Amino acid sequence: MSQPSSIPYSSGIPIALMHGLHEIKVSVPGALGNPFTDIRLQAEFARPDGSMALAEGFYDGGRVYKVRAYCGQEGLWSWRLRSNHEALEGHVGEFLVEPSVLPGKLRLHPADSRQFTYNNGEPFLHIGDTGYRYVADTEPYWREYLDQAAAAGFTKIRVWFCQGRSDIGALFQSDRSRLNLSYWQEMDRRIAYAHSHYPHLQLQLIPFGEDEEAVLRFAEGDPSISLALRYAVARFSAYPAVQWCISNDLVLENGEAAAEREGDQRTDIASRLRASIRLIAMELARLEPWGTLLTNHQSRFGGYSFVGESWSDIITVEDLGQVTGELIRRYRSIGERPVVLDEDRYEHWKAPVHPRYYFRRLMWSSLLSGGHATYGGLHAFRPFDGELAGMYGYYDACRDGKLKQGAHDFIHIHRFFRESGFDLAGAVPDDGMAGSMPLLYKAMRIADGRSLLVYLANPTVYEGHSPHGFGGVYTDEQADAATVIPEVSLLLEAGRYEAVWFHPSKGEWTREGICDSAAEVRLQAPGSGDWILLLRRMQE
Repeated sequence: MSQPSSIPYSSGIPIALMHGLHEIKVSVPGALGNPFTDIRLQAEFARPDGSMALAEGFYDGGRVYKVRAYCGQEGLWSWRLRSNHEALEGHVGEFLVEPSVLPGKLRLHPADSRQFTYNNGEPFLHIGDTGYRYVADTEPYWREYLDQAAAAGFTKIRVWFCQGRSDIGALFQSDRSRLNLSYWQEMDRRIAYAHSHYPHLQLQLIPFGEDEEAVLRFAEGDPSISLALRYAVARFSAYPAVQWCISNDLVLENGEAAAEREGDQRTDIASRLRASIRLIAMELARLEPWGTLLTNHQSRFGGYSFVGESWSDIITVEDLGQVTGELIRRYRSIGERPVVLDEDRYEHWKAPVHPRYYFRRLMWSSLLSGGHATYGGLHAFRPFDGELAGMYGYYDACRDGKLKQGAHDFIHIHRFFRESGFDLAGAVPDDGMAGSMPLLYKAMRIADGRSLLVYLANPTVYEGHSPHGFGGVYTDEQADAATVIPEVSLLLEAGRYEAVWFHPSKGEWTREGICDSAAEVRLQAPGSGDWILLLRRMQE
């Protein structure tokens, strides 16, 4: 009856891969009634180190139920089924987890809780993209979107469950007592495609999207919403490359903004939403057996309402024109979790005049502020229309004139960190060593001061920059990389340093040589445009 989806081992024990997913499939005889609610199935997994995990099972059509495990330890695992159905109760089995090259789930870095790492210890470089409709079943070019996102260097995709922007109704059958299984299976097929082809690429799953009413109904005890949440965790949480974000872009602060969004004066809407999101988060954390990261996303300029709460693994913010990293720095000062700027400008919303420079600058400035950022291209919240909406391959969109190469330089960011070996974990943002002028220079140092990293933004315009909501002055919108050759003065500890320059739009290295510093040193880039400067202190 039990049919684990693994290659059989010579001893008869199924084989699974370390940092992969193992699935147990069982069949139920007889009538099922409502298969989503009448039968409850769980599996108790005993890991090789003796620790236990309890995972929910899920219905997958016909008479089939499944339970999935994230294989986070090598060695022999055992499992036992628990169910209210006598044909399922008490079944046992084993599987063997063998070494693999898979990176595994994303974790908080053990040496720096504001940075990420894969479960196998590989560093994670956060370069986000907004691909809301990747799993929506009406998107025809989802595969092209993902393939080209991976090729462009994206490492995280923001994905919601909605078929419509503010409506998760597609998750349910018409009476909402049962789930729309074909929709869930199509979502699963696309998540499985990402897992099998691009195991380093994270999918941030957003179950509620922007469906405010669904969020509120959870707190009101709507059984359909609880069913969908429990089913989502059971079906998807064992995938190594997923993380959770409860909702997207909801207004969680009281006052005028909430009233305007609602079209009435219900100023308690924000506090009700916050309370419901907390309840959802606590329930999701209770159900989650594999340590999958969890956050929430709220409206632009709305900050993050859940700093320091036990369930919150990531501080997620949305703002505008954050090329100085000021918001990231602010939240780093009050929280000990990664700060992710998950929305800023888009190539087609508050669009920068020079998107390739803008998004390159945003990514580098965010990284050197000790945080992480996300790009936005087409209108990913709208269904595909062949023009500017829906899922479209990034390079296809550039070829067809729909995008202006805003993400073309992200592959060079990967090259820099891969070849330099500069470790963001434990690195300290330090704009002060470059004169505290973050519009011009972003700086970071390794804690022991032996490696220093500086981004020379060299913008054509920057004077008068005063960001403040939608009414601020944003010079970043017009700025391009200047044709003058930039210089930077750095306050360094006395010593001898090796200077190396990296061209962020070409991905090329230029070795400058050796410089000596007693206190301050002035260095000039090898040419015009923006540059990355890496300084390494030499052994005395």
